[in-house]
Amino acid sequence: MAPAVVQRALTAPDGPCPTWRALSSATVPPHLHVVHSDDGRPLLRPVFSETQDMYGPSRLILPASAGIPFRPNRRRRGTLHLGARQLGVARRSELAAFGHTPWTMRAALERGELQRVARGWITLPSASPAVVRALVAGYRVTCVDAARMQGLWTPHDASPEAELLHVYRYGDGRAVPDGMIAHLPRVRSWPEPDAVASVPLALEHALRCCSGETAAILLESAMERRLLSPAAVQQLLDRSPDAIRSRIGTLSTASDSGSETRVVRWLRRRRFHVEQQVFVDGVGLLDAYVGGLFLEIDGREFHDGEDAFRRDRRRDLRAIRHGLQVLRLSYAQVWHDWDRTQQDILRAIDEVGVFGRRKVERLALR
Repeated sequence: MAPAVVQRALTAPDGPCPTWRALSSATVPPHLHVVHSDDGRPLLRPVFSETQDMYGPSRLILPASAGIPFRPNRRRRGTLHLGARQLGVARRSELAAFGHTPWTMRAALERGELQRVARGWITLPSASPAVVRALVAGYRVTCVDAARMQGLWTPHDASPEAELLHVYRYGDGRAVPDGMIAHLPRVRSWPEPDAVASVPLALEHALRCCSGETAAILLESAMERRLLSPAAVQQLLDRSPDAIRSRIGTLSTASDSGSETRVVRWLRRRRFHVEQQVFVDGVGLLDAYVGGLFLEIDGREFHDGEDAFRRDRRRDLRAIRHGLQVLRLSYAQVWHDWDRTQQDILRAIDEVGVFGRRKVERLALR
């Protein structure tokens, strides 16, 4: 069943925008709805989308006369499970898929083309060094390292702990080798046959290991890349302790990158009302709208090229022609200079927010 749509009023940090005109509900267009003030006056508000358990894309369209925009379906990226071909490690029984018979396997082992690294595991020339290191120690890769291998968006981490390999194992409590972080609880048998944890298992470990922000980025990335549905992610959260769910907070199905997750999540935890993927005619979808300010947030450390740079600047110019206030945040601002960037966003909302909110209100009625 599709999640219910909840109608919400556009609010600034200090409450509802005061300049919405009174309007009869009989003339309300579909992207707006009527709420009533304390003195009973009907006020016009944009309709925003939010699922019962997660935030969703905005239904705000600017100007209102632009009509309903086309929102392309996201394509699936990454993989739920990594097999021998992707990792370069295989069990003896899997080598037949590479054209090996018992005789050719023995010959390849003698020539050094294949190597035994752990009981039942053989490495191919393309073997992942991290996976081999875990297998030699009797462990398997999980958490944020597995998520990165599976193709999820993983956040920048400059801490010394970022160099540690996240692993798990079953059975005894043997000592964890240097350079690794072992994940609990240990189980009596391997929950999966793969050398790298699947996306659901890796995320289950990440919820207990990572900060709330990192866990939110991984979960939203799994949905954005269509590896897990919102319902599957919600099931992971429902099985987690209350403290973990509280640390992560409410997720969004609208984030396109971990950078967007970081910025939007921070704003919402400061009790700003944020709309994601707002459609502006002639511009397209803008990443976020908050307090009269539109945000465009780069999710990649390096720009896609000169064409993409020019395309982004054309979008900014078209938004400015509508009178909208746009702030573009680079990857470096979000991940390498975050403290200063937070202050810059708050100052921008404070300085241009009133004008920006009024302009959005007018466009929503045109």
